[in-house]
Amino acid sequence: MADDDLPDSLEPATGVPPRDEPPPPPTPKGDLRIASVVAIVTGAVVIAWYLFVVTASTISELDNLAWIQIGMWVLAGVSFVCGILSLNARMARELAAAGFIAGVAAGLLSISIGFFSGLELLN
Repeated sequence: MADDDLPDSLEPATGVPPRDEPPPPPTPKGDLRIASVVAIVTGAVVIAWYLFVVTASTISELDNLAWIQIGMWVLAGVSFVCGILSLNARMARELAAAGFIAGVAAGLLSISIGFFSGLELLN
């Protein structure tokens, strides 16, 4: 019979050399949680400010309005840059997506509302 010449499948393979171990997985890179959190926090501050600008009628009575508006433009820029950096995240992707959305929203609000209302308020 031909089956007698075949090795038993339950016997250990003593004549087979062991396989090489696969290389370990690469260390995770792209942990941009800090950039995402910065984008979310600064974006929330910028969005809250522009909601205040749109809804408040007493905006002209604030002291240091020019410095506040310039500070909001800087915060919007920081939020936008950190939001764009969040696109490169390989870890915590949900947080990175939220950071990107907050950064882009702050950038767009700063351009659409902040630029024209800021120029009007600064004059």
